[in-house]
Amino acid sequence: MIGRIPLSRLMLREVDDDARNLAERVPCSPLTALLLKMRGISEDDPLEARAQLNPGLGDSMDRLDLGPVSSRAADLWRSLEGAERVVVYGDYDADGACATTLAMELALAAFREVRYFIPHRHREGYGVHEKVVRAIARNGCDLLIVVDCGTRDIAALRAAREADIPVIVFDHHSPGESLPEGALIVNPHAGGDPEAQTLCATGVLWTWARSEGIADPGWIDARTDLAAIATLADHVPLGRLNRSIVSRGMEAIRMSGRRGLVALMTEIGCRLEEVDEELLVMKVIPCLNAAGRLGLADISVDVLLGGQGMEDNVRELVRLNRKRQSLAGEILEEALPRVKEGSSLVLSDFSWPVGVLSGVASRICSETGVPVALASLSGDHVRGTLRVPQGVDALKVLEPLAPRLLSWGGHRFAAGFSVSRSEWAQVRDLMEEILLSASPSQETVQAIVFPPEMLTPEEVGFMNSLGPFGAGNPHPLFFSPAGGMEIRPLGRDGRHVKVLAERGEFLAFGGAALSDSIRNSRGWTFRPRINRWKGRSRVDFIMESIAVTEGAGKEGCGP
Repeated sequence: MIGRIPLSRLMLREVDDDARNLAERVPCSPLTALLLKMRGISEDDPLEARAQLNPGLGDSMDRLDLGPVSSRAADLWRSLEGAERVVVYGDYDADGACATTLAMELALAAFREVRYFIPHRHREGYGVHEKVVRAIARNGCDLLIVVDCGTRDIAALRAAREADIPVIVFDHHSPGESLPEGALIVNPHAGGDPEAQTLCATGVLWTWARSEGIADPGWIDARTDLAAIATLADHVPLGRLNRSIVSRGMEAIRMSGRRGLVALMTEIGCRLEEVDEELLVMKVIPCLNAAGRLGLADISVDVLLGGQGMEDNVRELVRLNRKRQSLAGEILEEALPRVKEGSSLVLSDFSWPVGVLSGVASRICSETGVPVALASLSGDHVRGTLRVPQGVDALKVLEPLAPRLLSWGGHRFAAGFSVSRSEWAQVRDLMEEILLSASPSQETVQAIVFPPEMLTPEEVGFMNSLGPFGAGNPHPLFFSPAGGMEIRPLGRDGRHVKVLAERGEFLAFGGAALSDSIRNSRGWTFRPRINRWKGRSRVDFIMESIAVTEGAGKEGCGP
């Protein structure tokens, strides 16, 4: 979706002498040097520039600190080698499914009998549940491995301790005032270093297994695909460590070592050689997420594990994702105008399926630049999702509401919560007040003025050395001033257009409704994307935001 950005928020940059000097010292292209400068690297620090262009995993792993219990967890793991009854307890989103898969593969290599459990999003909800732990205890359990949850589940893990079940938790969610007693919590947010705190749950488990020597390094590296998918799915910051993980993981996917991923990509019409962060985020990850949103996340895990019935499960993932897209589109059509009109920032409709609300909330927050919460009924409780823009902390929004909530948790930009139906009206009103008083930051957006015809596949390839791009490492933006242009339809459904301007052709996905705004704009930001087909490469220019003067309309607002 194309946004609108006031000209006052755009900082236009050009290749200058400082960039050329840095380019000579690295060496790299002047455009890539400008991008390094925009990331705070000076011409006096070519070593850091080279490290940014080639983020080695070894350097990051050498200084990584996952927290004080990492080695104790490894000792416990080794002491139980050969155990007969091991259970992996996971979560239902893509990070949870990938972490469950990785934990299963690690455990199957060390223990005799391993099974997994993932709570149903609607029946049980997020987290480790005491009744499930007690059921696991009744069936016998020598080790409980918890991934992507558990840090705040004090009562449930107390039940495990009472049943003499050793527990290792691999998580990345923020802890509460205290940690569960008796469990080994491998969570960088409980004593780890800042870079480790950027990891998703699968990243925590993967780096732990690698740094503690739980398995052969080559065996672990072959499973970087899971960590890469989870890292992109959970929108964690792509600093040097996570960039290395995603880069290695995408290469592992291209090597086609995981049967389930190959089958899924074949079903959705993607080729292994095409794999990049955009393809994973736009096509693969939504399918893996769809299972937990509308059905059982077990389907995603079974596909990733490549077990029996994999082909049927792949088709089911694709079917569920299409259903999710349809439902999300209907909710977005209803909710987005209400947020734009300012009628409410906390919306609920008990007919909405809970599983698709987080994606819709993210879309609304991105398009409007304001915090938004969406909620629906799940059993006897109201479950909701909160998404906030830069400058607002989702957890701090929920903290004052905690006494009225049944459960809550998440990250700085995204959180979930549940509340009894009888309390919902009051919680909704209080949350509305908090969100209305929040002050999202209006940060300056840097865009480069550079001749589009000089953005060749080779030049864009150099630039992509700063990728993978995503959260915390945004894709470089360029600026094209408006000029004589022609707007033509693009695609079959009439939603997209191609803008033929003086300096190039720009693809505006979802831009048909904004054709008049494009014609009347001062220009637009765009990003280059290499398009490969049958051994040939070209660069497409993808329009991102229309540059407007202050107060010029409201449609598609937000960068």
